[in-house]
Parts: sequence; C-alpha cells; structure tokens
Amino acid sequence: MNRILRAILPLVLLLVLFAPISGFAQLPPWTRFTLDNGLDVLVVENHLTPIVTIEIAVKNGSFTEPPEYNGLSHLYEHMFFTSNARDTTEDDFLDRVDNLGIVYNGRTEEEVVEYYFTLPKENLDSGLDFMAWAITSPLFKPDELHKQKEVVLGEFDRNEASPFFKFNRKEDSALWGGWESRKEPLGERPAILSATHEKMLFIKGKYYLPNNSILIITGDVKAEDVKKLAPKYFLRWQRGDDPFATNPPQRVPPLDHPLFVQDTIDDPHAYAKVYWHGPSIGLDDKGTYVADVFSSIISQPEHEFSKSLEESGLAQSISFWYYTQRYVGPIRTDITTTPENLDRTMKVFWQQVAKFADTNYFSDEELATAKNVLRSQTLYRSEKLSDFTHDLAFWWASAGLDYYGTYLDDLSKVTKQDVANYVRRYIQNKPYVLGMAMSKSAFMANPPIPEMLGNPSLQSRP
Repeated sequence: MNRILRAILPLVLLLVLFAPISGFAQLPPWTRFTLDNGLDVLVVENHLTPIVTIEIAVKNGSFTEPPEYNGLSHLYEHMFFTSNARDTTEDDFLDRVDNLGIVYNGRTEEEVVEYYFTLPKENLDSGLDFMAWAITSPLFKPDELHKQKEVVLGEFDRNEASPFFKFNRKEDSALWGGWESRKEPLGERPAILSATHEKMLFIKGKYYLPNNSILIITGDVKAEDVKKLAPKYFLRWQRGDDPFATNPPQRVPPLDHPLFVQDTIDDPHAYAKVYWHGPSIGLDDKGTYVADVFSSIISQPEHEFSKSLEESGLAQSISFWYYTQRYVGPIRTDITTTPENLDRTMKVFWQQVAKFADTNYFSDEELATAKNVLRSQTLYRSEKLSDFTHDLAFWWASAGLDYYGTYLDDLSKVTKQDVANYVRRYIQNKPYVLGMAMSKSAFMANPPIPEMLGNPSLQSRP
C-alpha cells in the first residue's frame, strides 16, 4: 500500500486491543459526479475548519514515459506553477497565490500527477477559477522552462548525491528489466535536459484532458455549491481521445529468473534488498489487499519474522512491504545489518521465507491485528483532509475509487488461506532480485555465498 504510518504504530496497536474490527468507523463519505466533458468531480465535506483543498489529479506519471521522456511528467508538474494564459508570468501566478491565501504543491508518482491548493473557504470560487486557468492553459515559456529544468536537475543532483542512489538504480534496473523509466518518477538527466516546449505540449495534449483527470474538493464546502461552480470554470476544458484506449501502457514483463546485483558504498553497514513482482490492479485486485495484510502481519514486532531478524540483533532494521499499482506493484524487503552478520541474517531471512505459506506461520490474533492496524492507519490519514485528498487521487488513478471505497471491508475478509495463496503465487519459488551493498573491504572479507543468495541458479547482473 506504501502508505504505512510507522510513527503511529504503537498507538494503533493500543487501539486494536480495545476495538474489534467491526466497531471501527468507515472512510468519510464523498459525493461524486461527472461533468459533460468527462471530468470526474469528488467532494468531501468537513465543516470543522474554514478551509478547503482543491486538487486536480491526472493519470500521467512515469508509467507513461519511454526513456526519452523519463522525468518530463515531473518537469510538467513544476511548470504548472508558473505562467498560464491569464497569469502570464510566474510573478503573476505567485501574486495570485498570495492574494488568495493559498498553500500549494504538487507531486508526481508512477501512475498519477497531482496539483493542490489549500485556501480559506471564502476563496473557493476564485480558487477554482485559478486552478482551471492553470490546468487548461500553461504557457511553457522558454525562460520558465529553463529555470524549472534547473530546479528539477537540482532535485536529481540531491538524490544522486546519496550513497544509495546507484545501488537503488541498479536494483530497479534488474527488477524492471529495461522498463525502469516506467517506474522512476524522478527521471533521468538526459531526458530532463532534452525537454522542449513541444514535448510539454505533447504531454498536455495527450494526458491533460478532463476525461483523464479528477477534481477533488475537500473541507468546509457543500457538494451542492460545487455542482454549480465546477461547470462554471471547468467545462471550457475540452474532452480528448482517451490516451489509454487504443494504446494502453504495457505491463512490465515478468522476471524469468532470479538476479543478483551488488554495489560498493562508503558505509560501515551491510544492506540487502530482496524485491519481487507483486500483484497488479485489474489482474488480481484481491491479491493487492492480501499483500497489505501479509506485510502488516510479519511487520508486527512480536511476529516470528521480526523477532528472528530484528529482535535477535541480527538486523538493525528490516521492512517488508507491498506498493499497490495497476502496472505491477513491487514487493520489497530492505535489510540493514553488519558485514559480519550478513551471512547469518540472510540465512535466517530465507528460512523465514520458506515458512511464509504455512497457515500456522501466524496466529488468528496476528491476522486480526494486521487488519486492524491497516484499518486504523487508513482512517488516521482520512482525519487530515489534505492527506485524504491525496489518497483519493492516488487510489482513483491506480485502483479506482470503487476499490478504495470497499478497501476496509475487503481487508476484513482476508483469510489465512488467502495469504498462503498469495505467497505461493508471488513470493515462494518465484524470480526475485537480490541486491547487496557494503564497502569494498567488507565484500572482500565477507563475499556472498550460496546460502545468502537463496537460490543456486541466481544470475549476477552488472
């Protein structure tokens, strides 16, 4: 799910001790309608605070990007906050932000790009007008494009400065087998440098369509008011051809054998990453929320997986999680240990993996706790409407709001046998990518051995 709130886990565990799953609340209700041009509109009312959030989300992102466009969805996000047909300079845009009391931002992910304003409720009308101009008529002026390319490249530089950047890119390259541009929202430097006015217009014309977008408004607002205001400002946005109808994005091909990658880093620790291809929305919806439940089970501090690796002192940290996606969601394990303990740590890890499909590997109580933890985390995020707005956009793009609307109920139906089936389908005896990183001297003193790799047929990837 990739929305795990580790900071609140102790609170959640206390809550689940005193509240059965049937006693928890549901997600806040929403009102949904569609304009004549195909724009989805969603309204969530909460009148406790006199502010509203206006968000536009577009089904764009790295999943639409061949290598020569990798990073341009992200660059487009930055260009959104510059000039448009009414606010013809970046200063004009920022002046309007100040005048309306807007806090704004955007984000680019694999399968969605989001833009959002939070502002006083009395400025809702003007805020919708502002959002409509920004989404429908960006200018992509050469000077602003040059400036934003430098900003995005600066973000790339900061990421590249991390000692783990090259290691993570190696792991992803092996996992996605030449399709990594579809899974990397940050992009690649050559593609970002190659951005032109014409490329920005191509993205706009293909993806920035009302029938490929959703308008979400949350906070101190009435749905009936939005039903009057949304057409006033957004019906001028012209419908286009569905960008995915005749040429849908291809799913990343499955791995056909396990792969091993390694990298040297200047760090006293040893790091191991084990990644699998997991379930995809549209192919195995049930598998996606079973994946969330299983990850939650083995992440519990008292579960055998955590105790044997973390509480035992073998690993300083270990995480196991699944990221929900329509176009192949990854299952990921990240382990931090010491070079001296890496051998033993990996042996224990693979011993645990061999037990995953055993229905006695976890108790009924651990299964119930996992469901309650996920429910509480989801509801916790929904209490802060700005977070809930982003979650609605994410799920609308990747899974659909029908999926998200029944997510909590679907979690409650997961059985031990469902977990066993999921593990056998996606993890046990399935191809994976194993990455290891530590210092050069640590590799020389502790070279990888077959017992650490989990599969004697593992192939090295440069």
